[in-house]
Amino acid sequence: MAQLPIHRIEEIGLAAARAIAGGKVRAIRVRPALDSADEPAYFLSFLSETSQTGRPEVLLDIAHKVRDELIENGDESYPYIRLMTQDEWSIQ
Repeated sequence: MAQLPIHRIEEIGLAAARAIAGGKVRAIRVRPALDSADEPAYFLSFLSETSQTGRPEVLLDIAHKVRDELIENGDESYPYIRLMTQDEWSIQ
């Protein structure tokens, strides 16, 4: 299984998040790591407006869109999505 370069994951992630949540998503951070099953994964954190961060359906829709795009590009790593407020973003 191939893993895409981080800049490509960022492009895919931002495009997916903005398609689902609109302009409320302003930035992304990507951390490649192994998940709890020791499988390759991407942990994607998005800077978003507060109104978006508490909506699980938004997270699921973004994750599905990112996952589909990753698979289409030959990367089967699983994306874990987190929407963060400005305060959370600032302390990371």
